[in-house]
Amino acid sequence: MHADSTSLALLLKAWSEANRRQTIAYPPSFHPPTPQPPSTNIETKSTNYLAAKSQAHTPPVKMATATFKFSDSTIKQCISRIHDKCPHANPFDLLAALFSTRILHLKGPKNDRTHSLSVCVDFRRLLQEPLPYGYFGNALYFSLLSINAEEIECGDLGRMAELVHCHVSGLKEEEFWSALHWLESQKEGGKYAPPFTMYGPELTCVSMEHMIVGDQSVMYSAIFDSARPVHVSCHVGNVEGEGLILVMPSAEGRARTVTVTLPEEEIAKLSKDQAILCLEPEVLFCGKV
Repeated sequence: MHADSTSLALLLKAWSEANRRQTIAYPPSFHPPTPQPPSTNIETKSTNYLAAKSQAHTPPVKMATATFKFSDSTIKQCISRIHDKCPHANPFDLLAALFSTRILHLKGPKNDRTHSLSVCVDFRRLLQEPLPYGYFGNALYFSLLSINAEEIECGDLGRMAELVHCHVSGLKEEEFWSALHWLESQKEGGKYAPPFTMYGPELTCVSMEHMIVGDQSVMYSAIFDSARPVHVSCHVGNVEGEGLILVMPSAEGRARTVTVTLPEEEIAKLSKDQAILCLEPEVLFCGKV
């Protein structure tokens, strides 16, 4: 209901802990964050972006999903290769750059020579006064990264990873609050205005890096019958527009699972993309959405 994979993962982990009669590591907190006073600047990047999303409409297209599993060693090698261009790269920077570049490349050029990538992060731990990790509620923040067509065409993975890294690390707390205030302002007579799609119309890339605590992925710590999960996947329904890239921690180290939802004909092309296949991922197809 919250479209929030963090709350879902913590719920499953708490269920497994209760099943083993253990203390719940991250007890749920149902207290919403105390918002900062609204800024005197009514229009911000967040409000303009959300306003544009609320007016966007995309024709329905048949979508399909594929999942790519990358090993710990592969991710480490790739990060090492792009170190000169992106010295602080993390697995999300690398994989967001790789998949967004390949997907936007197969979609072809645009008239204005600019591509848009919607980047989604969880802001629980990004606030000056962080929310409890067990905060039960949606703490997702969407922002827009504009990419020149030249960046896509040159295929410089390190340069693209640096663009993603600088964008995410440059997010400001006031923009998080600005988005929350804008959403609250959409109430009309105590009711919200009509809903709109957040996972679209732009190509959207979701980071789940916050699900790693220490060196362990929370998603793989839900233990039943003394056994850890072999594979964890996550599905986002009603994806529209250009598609969705979901980058999730895997069971070991820097290993990652990337789930991609695209129009059917595009997912078929992406599954044969040599820039991705040369990294030797394990490819799992989930079929049509």
